[in-house]
Amino acid sequence: MMPRLSQKETGPEQPLPVVRVCWDELFDFLRDLFRSKKTRAWTALNNLDAETSTNYKKVLSVEVESGFEGLLQDISLYSSEGDTTEWALQIAGQTQFTDKKIFVALTLNYGGMIVHTGQKILVWAKTDGAATNIAASLSGQLQYLATK
Repeated sequence: MMPRLSQKETGPEQPLPVVRVCWDELFDFLRDLFRSKKTRAWTALNNLDAETSTNYKKVLSVEVESGFEGLLQDISLYSSEGDTTEWALQIAGQTQFTDKKIFVALTLNYGGMIVHTGQKILVWAKTDGAATNIAASLSGQLQYLATK
């Protein structure tokens, strides 16, 4: 005989599993998760006036300080003679590009890319020999690496 819909079959009852939670560890985890981290502005700017070098010359060199982590927002490049200037960029030991031309100015947005302690950001430029004003800048934040 088929059971009616109003009659429900009940299986053997299973005991509820015992879950043990250490409230102190959970609270510490949540506090650290939502704690705002101490940051400060990270800005660097350098320029080369009337540069005529046909070999790459360092325009900007920035290293993340000990005890901090860099959050890279933007790198801006400027050349008064864009069609005669070639650029190279290296972030944290990785070459992003080399022998690239831009037309007057370019801002590259990195959206908060993490650059670890001791890593460098390097920008180089070279010209075809014509006197050229060159500038590079970096902006972001340095985030303090707290220790417990």
